[in-house]
Amino acid sequence: MDRKLCINGKIPTFIMEKTKYEKKPWYPNMKQGETAIWERFLEKFPNEYDEVIYNFKLGEGANIPEDTEPNLANGFKQLTQHKIDVVGFKGSRMDIIEIKPYAGTAAVGQVLGYKELYLEHIDNTAKPNLVVVSDTERPDTKTICAKLGITLVVV
Repeated sequence: MDRKLCINGKIPTFIMEKTKYEKKPWYPNMKQGETAIWERFLEKFPNEYDEVIYNFKLGEGANIPEDTEPNLANGFKQLTQHKIDVVGFKGSRMDIIEIKPYAGTAAVGQVLGYKELYLEHIDNTAKPNLVVVSDTERPDTKTICAKLGITLVVV
């Protein structure tokens, strides 16, 4: 059953839906390679999460002129905000997940940035885990993730 997300009494400017952690016909904003990686992750870890949110929008987005119509301004904001591929929930645990073919330092930087934006804009008391899911284990990426406490999952 889908549920609306409300964190610490804050409701984002748009509604995000938690959905059951399972294979879907499609995943919002995921490219073909990311979808293939995610579906391998789902198969390999079928009980990893209870619920997930896909395409979780964060941050301010681009500057929008003050005289912009509200519906256009909101749409443009959502279009230009940062987007977490997946936020996974298991009990009280929350994971910020970036899915990236041949993941490198860009994926590491993304999850670190997403964590800071989440703390700034959604819940400054959260303790999210950071996860990079990839199809390739690159030695430098593995080392950097280990040093920064980021989980690297290769499927």
